[in-house]
Amino acid sequence: MRIGLWLLFAGLLILQLFVPPFIGLANNADFGKVAGWLSLAPVDGWDSNFVFFQPDWIRHQRDYWRSPYYSSETVLAWLAATLSGATAAEGAHFDIRVLGAIHAAFLLAAMGIAVRWRAVAVAAILAFSDVCYIAYCNSFYMDAAAMCSLLLMVAAAAWMAVTERPTVVQFLVYGFAGLVFVTSKTQHAIWFLLVTSFLAMQCRRGPRIAGALIAAVLLCAAGLELGTAEPSNRAQALFNKIFFQLGPMGADLRELGVRPEEMRLVGTHSYMPGSPALDRPWVDAFYARTGYGRLLVWYLRHPGGALRVLNQTLRTDAPAMRSENLSNYRREDGHPAGARTDRFAGWSGIRSAMLARWPYLVAVWYVVFVAGCIRGRGRAGGLAHLALGVAVLGAGEFLVAALADCLETGRHLFLFHVCTDLTICFAVAAVVSGSLKTCVTSSSVPSSRP
Repeated sequence: MRIGLWLLFAGLLILQLFVPPFIGLANNADFGKVAGWLSLAPVDGWDSNFVFFQPDWIRHQRDYWRSPYYSSETVLAWLAATLSGATAAEGAHFDIRVLGAIHAAFLLAAMGIAVRWRAVAVAAILAFSDVCYIAYCNSFYMDAAAMCSLLLMVAAAAWMAVTERPTVVQFLVYGFAGLVFVTSKTQHAIWFLLVTSFLAMQCRRGPRIAGALIAAVLLCAAGLELGTAEPSNRAQALFNKIFFQLGPMGADLRELGVRPEEMRLVGTHSYMPGSPALDRPWVDAFYARTGYGRLLVWYLRHPGGALRVLNQTLRTDAPAMRSENLSNYRREDGHPAGARTDRFAGWSGIRSAMLARWPYLVAVWYVVFVAGCIRGRGRAGGLAHLALGVAVLGAGEFLVAALADCLETGRHLFLFHVCTDLTICFAVAAVVSGSLKTCVTSSSVPSSRP
């Protein structure tokens, strides 16, 4: 049964990612942040951005860009390019499906652990075989590394939680996945304390020295990811938040450090032609006198404004589990520009419809789920703490995406949706077994104690 579930999941990945007409996700102009390091450019040119999925890339030294963005996704892409021979030869071709295979390996490893609990595996297959998630595998998006590593990290954490004495191998799997996660993107690196706190809890039952070393590596890696974050990226995001969202809402922008002569920018965003946010010196100076610290103070002084932003995000952006402006098809597949696939979209379709019709249902769900985790800590132990951590991460991803930026917020809620579906998997396990503790003790998980 377990092998059958794993093979079913593998088959669903293969059908979507590798068997023609295979799918992926179109570039929104972010691919260069990763592909630029490898001197890769799409064969059919950059004019296919948004409207077509581009699987074929070619290496030319003229396309090298020393990207100011550092991500574990770049390492995964380098590995894929190296395996396909596209890192040295000028004019070498690169098929993005090689990178898709590496992303898929994370998912298959996570499912290899999850099949220990059949109820969890069935729920995970329903959710994470959806095109909403799988399409990211055939892409250079940094969130692809974040999603794949998060699922492997949570699976490894659950494995550790139900083992009487966690082993070094379990710590290494968790640490590897955690390393890829915290270095995938600045937006996710800020949650390094959640990643390391669970590891610290397990150190009381497992190899303490190995756990301490892994935790130290994770802390240093997260610090480097945060310390090397591109300043202009957050400055432009703040520009968008202030002028494109808060200004039209009627906020007094003077409290945020905006000068009177800049009020003319209300209603504009950083991607508009002629925007001052495209001028690096100007936007750096703008950020120096505004900044996210000042925005946080504004939210605290104006909780009504913060609630309006959160409400708008919940009602407008959260239902869009799939990016509406990013195609899944290649140009040669014969579909109209911008077309998206309907195959394997049942789960995201149902979830999106529910979020659109009852947007506050997900907020109620998180409250009920967190309450259940707190109540079940005595019975389920480490699993309840893990489930609680996933819920905190999901809520945190929502808050950061909603309160820190306002463009493509739906896409920035990607990890929020991943975490939400993980909470559903935990809930299914609890319902089927009667309690998380019963679930794991009845699953015949072998102890690792010598």
